[in-house]
Amino acid sequence: MAKQPRKNLSGKEALYLIKQNRINQAWLAEQLGITPQSLTSRFHADEFKLGYQMEINKITGKRIFDVDADVQSVVADANRVPVYDMRTTAGFETIQIDDYADNNVPVAEYVTVQGLKGCVGLYVYGDSMSPEYRAGDIIFIRKEPELDYISWGRPYMVLTRNNGRVLKCIYQSTHDAQCLRLTSYNEDTNRHGDRLYPDYEIKKENVIAIYRVEGMFRREQM
Repeated sequence: MAKQPRKNLSGKEALYLIKQNRINQAWLAEQLGITPQSLTSRFHADEFKLGYQMEINKITGKRIFDVDADVQSVVADANRVPVYDMRTTAGFETIQIDDYADNNVPVAEYVTVQGLKGCVGLYVYGDSMSPEYRAGDIIFIRKEPELDYISWGRPYMVLTRNNGRVLKCIYQSTHDAQCLRLTSYNEDTNRHGDRLYPDYEIKKENVIAIYRVEGMFRREQM
């Protein structure tokens, strides 16, 4: 007998099932690696995506949502990380990490990486951070709550008002406490001896958010 098409589930219906199963929403958001506000926005949507249902079933260990076993078998384990179809070091979009899933940013692929739950992946574009990060690599990033959490000399994805998303190492400015110095790993120079990717500084007030680079996949590892 042919299987009947699955009925779409609304966010309101999903929230009802969550409450019926006495699942704490703040706890659930933490397990999903998103903010409570992002989870709430999912419940406001006309359709509660199948991927959300499968992930919640796996996290809670309950069959809260009626997802067929053969469909659920495609879900990776708890270390599955989404790689969004967005690039860093290029573009001027100002979508923050917590907003990706709620702004129709497509997931290009999923990868399974231990210890990176709550991170998201983005593609590297350009050569400014080579050889450590090359074009086509995937970086896994996690949002820092405040600029005060920066570890000087580490790589971050910086979301700025003027330059969009850039992957750089961050250092404290040597002359202005209200600025950050962004540095590229690539030290190549032109025929005049000038660096192709020189350091530059940005004002802290122009930083929308920063994301610590927690891991990386070479394209050839995929």
